[in-house]
Amino acid sequence: MPRFALCTLLLFGSLLKAAPPVLVIALDGFRWDYAEREKAPNLLELKRQGAAVESLIPAFPSTTFPNFYAMATGLYPEHHNVVGMMFRDRAQQKNFQYWRNSSEGAWYGGTPIWLLAEQQGVKTATFFWPGTDAGIQGRNPSYFMKYDGRIPNEARVKQVLEWLRLPEAQRPGLVMAYFSDVDGKGHATGPDSPETKAAIGALDKLTGDLVRAARAIHPGINIVVLSDHGMTAVLDHLNLTSRADFKGCIAANEAPMTMLYCDDPERVRAELVKNAPEVDVYRRSEVPAHLHYRDNPRIGDLVIIPRTPIIIEIVPPGDTDSKVIPQLKGMHGYDPEKNRDMRGILIGLGPAFQVGKTAPAARTVDVFPLLCELLGLKPPSPLDGDLSRVQPLFR
Repeated sequence: MPRFALCTLLLFGSLLKAAPPVLVIALDGFRWDYAEREKAPNLLELKRQGAAVESLIPAFPSTTFPNFYAMATGLYPEHHNVVGMMFRDRAQQKNFQYWRNSSEGAWYGGTPIWLLAEQQGVKTATFFWPGTDAGIQGRNPSYFMKYDGRIPNEARVKQVLEWLRLPEAQRPGLVMAYFSDVDGKGHATGPDSPETKAAIGALDKLTGDLVRAARAIHPGINIVVLSDHGMTAVLDHLNLTSRADFKGCIAANEAPMTMLYCDDPERVRAELVKNAPEVDVYRRSEVPAHLHYRDNPRIGDLVIIPRTPIIIEIVPPGDTDSKVIPQLKGMHGYDPEKNRDMRGILIGLGPAFQVGKTAPAARTVDVFPLLCELLGLKPPSPLDGDLSRVQPLFR
């Protein structure tokens, strides 16, 4: 081998060896103001030692799968295809329901960060990040766990640390871990309940313990702590089934909104506009532009959005997949521009990030270019995410 080529290979190898791993800690439903409100010591210390945005603005609908996948791809739901927790694909004549078929890769568009990293030579490991067990484009992360909500947080932390301790040739360069306690308590008991406050405290401690343990293994690790959305108190629960004749319709009840796929959407829309003043009834092509929620056939013919934070539902005759929503005290999914309670968090800690910096609000779609920057990946194009909105976090 020529000396120049050998030197180039050795230099390239040393650069790879020096690249610090990236750990992403995802706290489902952790609202932008929870840490300050509850004086959460670990998260507040991370902000002091690192950099954070004022809030992280979710895509619409501000629900879990659409936004975790927006963070993973840098695309709005209208472009990455996961347009809700429930929706219909008319071309396939199939319904997506997150608890039933979210592990089927055909539902997902775009190129998620774990796939892009693997394609560019960076091993990845994920513990429950939505979509990572779906075999998107026929490929999974090098290390991943199929979703099982019964696995305790302590076991998740243990596995994350074991991945970080692997020998360099086997160690993932990107590790992603997911924790849902705050979201679950927020739904069941409301964002201001003692139970939600206790969950915030428990996850704050877990996050601090995980960060300290990860930095003890890799002092140069870059750590990102984020959430997909926030939570607000539910004011009412409204069943709209009696407000129109929904014969010939299929409903996707997201809870904070409902999408309808109808044989005659104009008739149904006219009846709802007349009989349901509590909601706005949009044709797909007329959904407000700032929601970025028009450009996908999986979005319903009609998108029904409540004017206040209430839960809505419709159960059309013969639609066996449409269900009544459980009684919940907290909800998300609403317009994040109108309801700040929908916003989440984004904190960065490590050699790549500034110290004590607070930047203006960013968007969930901006997480993807941020991770590409940390990992040295070439992102695909086009993207909805914008690196310039998170650039102030970097040194």
